[in-house]
Amino acid sequence: FQVTTPILSQGRMKSIKDFGKSLEDFFIRSFYNYGLILGRNPGPFLWVPLLCTLACVPGLFMLRINLDLYRLFVPTDAPVRTEHERTQDFNRMPGGNLNMPPHVSTRVPRDVFNNDFEFSLDQQMGLTFDPSLIGREENHTRVRRETRGAPIALPMGKAGEKSDILRFYVVHKDHENILSADYLGPLYRYTNEMMKVTHEFEGKTYAMEDFCMKGNGKSCDNNLNVWIKHADVLFSSGKIRNNPNLQLSYPVMYLFNRPKDIGNVIYGVNVTGEKNEIQGARVLTLHWFVAYKQSHHNDLAYIAWRDALMEFWHTKEAESDFVIIPHNDKAMDDEMMKIIETTVPFAFPATVMLMLFVVFSNWSTDRTKSKPMEMYLGVWAVILALIITFGLFFYFGAAFNPVTSTMPFLVLTVGVDDDFLMIAAWRELDRRLSVERRIALVMGDAGASITVTSFTNFFCFGLGYFLCSTPAVADFCLITAFGVFIDYIMQITFFAAVLTYSGRREDEGGLASCCYKKTVVTPAVTDAENGDASAIRAEIKEAKWKVSEENDEDFDPTHHGKAEEIPYMHAFFRDKFVPFIIRPDVKVVSWIFFGLYCCIAFYGCCLLKVDISPVKYIRDNSPIQTFVALADKYIWADNVMPAFHVMAPPDFRDPVVRAKFNAMVFQLEHTDYSIGRVSTNFWLWQYQQYLNDFPDVDYKTEFYKRSRLNDFFNQLDYSQYRPMIKILDNVTDGEPCIAAFTFQTSFYGLDSWDKRQAELFHWRAILNAHPQYDMFLSGIFSPFLIDQRRTIAPSSMQTIGCALAMMALTSIFFLPDAQSVFLMTWCLLSISMGVCGGLALLGSDLDSVSMGCIVMAIGMAIDYSVHICYRYHRSEERRSAAKVVDSLTSVAWPITQAVSSTLFGLCSTAFVPAYLVRVFFQTVYLVSIIGLAHSLVWLPQLISAIDPCERVPLRKRVQA
Repeated sequence: FQVTTPILSQGRMKSIKDFGKSLEDFFIRSFYNYGLILGRNPGPFLWVPLLCTLACVPGLFMLRINLDLYRLFVPTDAPVRTEHERTQDFNRMPGGNLNMPPHVSTRVPRDVFNNDFEFSLDQQMGLTFDPSLIGREENHTRVRRETRGAPIALPMGKAGEKSDILRFYVVHKDHENILSADYLGPLYRYTNEMMKVTHEFEGKTYAMEDFCMKGNGKSCDNNLNVWIKHADVLFSSGKIRNNPNLQLSYPVMYLFNRPKDIGNVIYGVNVTGEKNEIQGARVLTLHWFVAYKQSHHNDLAYIAWRDALMEFWHTKEAESDFVIIPHNDKAMDDEMMKIIETTVPFAFPATVMLMLFVVFSNWSTDRTKSKPMEMYLGVWAVILALIITFGLFFYFGAAFNPVTSTMPFLVLTVGVDDDFLMIAAWRELDRRLSVERRIALVMGDAGASITVTSFTNFFCFGLGYFLCSTPAVADFCLITAFGVFIDYIMQITFFAAVLTYSGRREDEGGLASCCYKKTVVTPAVTDAENGDASAIRAEIKEAKWKVSEENDEDFDPTHHGKAEEIPYMHAFFRDKFVPFIIRPDVKVVSWIFFGLYCCIAFYGCCLLKVDISPVKYIRDNSPIQTFVALADKYIWADNVMPAFHVMAPPDFRDPVVRAKFNAMVFQLEHTDYSIGRVSTNFWLWQYQQYLNDFPDVDYKTEFYKRSRLNDFFNQLDYSQYRPMIKILDNVTDGEPCIAAFTFQTSFYGLDSWDKRQAELFHWRAILNAHPQYDMFLSGIFSPFLIDQRRTIAPSSMQTIGCALAMMALTSIFFLPDAQSVFLMTWCLLSISMGVCGGLALLGSDLDSVSMGCIVMAIGMAIDYSVHICYRYHRSEERRSAAKVVDSLTSVAWPITQAVSSTLFGLCSTAFVPAYLVRVFFQTVYLVSIIGLAHSLVWLPQLISAIDPCERVPLRKRVQA
């Protein structure tokens, strides 16, 4: 057994190698036969792709843009998705009718709120509220705030009207307290002056009357901001503040024991005492509701008028100590659109620069080697692939978003790489061969190589689509995978046909023959150089096969000779570069640099941290940057007031049940950042106080009596609680008839995302500890961000790990050689580590944007290692040094061209002032530069050192 086991293992290994060799030869022969067909009939392969592109053009006009941050960046498995959906279910529940006698009915009440819904910016960031009754006796603000995420964020407008909220945040230029008479009086005067601002647009004068929501009146008013006038009186007189009937607490003040919510108009508040009495504030909020007849002209007029308002506030900033920060309900939609509008136009200069590079880098004075027009059409092949990709995706309803706006740049760089390889393979062939034979050999050689890289890229991005839980990144991976596949089809059809037509006119200069003089060029093949060449080159020369004169049936495409005269840059890598890098002293120095590279990359990976904030999704020069900074410091830190939904209310007639529920509320009121009992807004406690005014009330029979409930909600002080409760109409009078309800309590001091995340999960833990109530929360800060902070790290590790494993498995299928698979996996790990570390050192964080870019880097990184390993594996040289020379002679220059074209073509994206595009730019540059160093230096050195052929004794190699 001990003797036969090694023999069996060797037999298995030999059979695996034989199978791999047979599979490789099958691919090469298949592409060779395909190339023969294409070479003899290139017309259909040229015109069919053009007709397909033309057929897909109408799909481009079906463009639909998705700007909803919630739908784009909330992970599919995030708890906030379930909370959002359940909030919609709660909002759709009928409120019930306490005036009608109870009846049992099987009819489902009509759902009047059933409509499609997308988050606006304020709903996404937890700022939606209804300040329509600020300053009046009855205040429904606290009621409305529990509906953050509901379709009634704005007062219901008429059909065909567009609704918005004009919002201005006011701060002192030195961030001092502005809740004083010195500032409140002038500020209220400014609000009245602002309502008179007019602006002329296309010959018509527009004013507040053209855009404001007038309600029941016929003209606009300033009622939403009248609280500033009242506050001016309040803070100018110390006597009023000492009135025992006034409790100036935060976020709820009490006047004659009536609660008034002021948490949505005042931020950055200084409070003292157990009752949180207000001493000052740093941020005040101004509001106006907007509603106008929607049309393209009116939209433009509204934007122009809004800009005029900002000009007005700039004049007031100059004459006061105020800083005015504008904001509106659609600001984030506008900002996401700005990113697309800023990024996509850069595709044009990137394409032009790429075209210029490929034209000049392939121009030669030797007309037989010059291929500028061919490479120019190669860029057009990628453009045609993009047209087909977007045309089909838009036709089938896929939406465009800011993340996918970087996809055209990526496909351009990947597609052009394949063109360089095919041109290089063409130049290496003996020109005495027929055009049909040469294009067939190009397809058999380069076609198999680009098939490996294209399908590994396809599988990498396809896997990203299934593993990325962030919808925007998953959509990017899906459309990129499809784009890479279509580009591959265009390369082996359209570009191969272009190369065939070029070959037929090669003696005249190919497709650029008009640029050369009409002279007869006699093709010639140079003689082999004499013994002055190095030993390595002499060995390669001796092993060259003569040009085969066999017919198609006998010709072996897996073994064919090369041209004796090769382009200058190919000869440079053969004669100068490779002998230099395989010198022992150069190897020592280069691996010292590799160790230094690994240390820096590992250090950078250690610095990579999860940091997800709204600034990642807006432009660097966006006016929203100022708002986000203000919100992060004050608005999202002070008076965070989530709504807690109870979907399975207990029977509150039982005092033990009430005590248990109050104990749960007590837990929420006493977290590390809770304001406490003063901020809790709970209808049950007020209802109990109301019932206690009637000494003869029996809780067991009258607690749920409809007349009692109806009288309670009709009271001026308690009417605000009615929208919080859903009543069942088909329950016997006196029995539990509350189907669901909400309550609120406030929190403060959440001045960092780590604190917000920790507090959110603390709330959820409290709710999950009481499953009998079936509770969930809503109205939290930035729901599209908060859950990503916990899931992004494990999700990224899972996605990156699976992508690396998939690349290795795919490589085994296309290149079944253990050594090659090991080296490609090593390259992937090394390059990926360098990209991650480099991104961290350049200031990027681990978020949904960088995760998508890392997946992209893995797909791009394998291109470099595959080409080197494939060429090395297919080389027929016997010594590793000779194999390295043979491999780099073929692919070193096209790889260098591909990297150079990427760096040159995408340099324009560095000027896009957006984090999303900047991380893409950094990733592409990092993977290109690091990948080039691996493919031209470290990988050839490593592969020549570990190749088993170097361990065969010299006498046996000579005997063979």
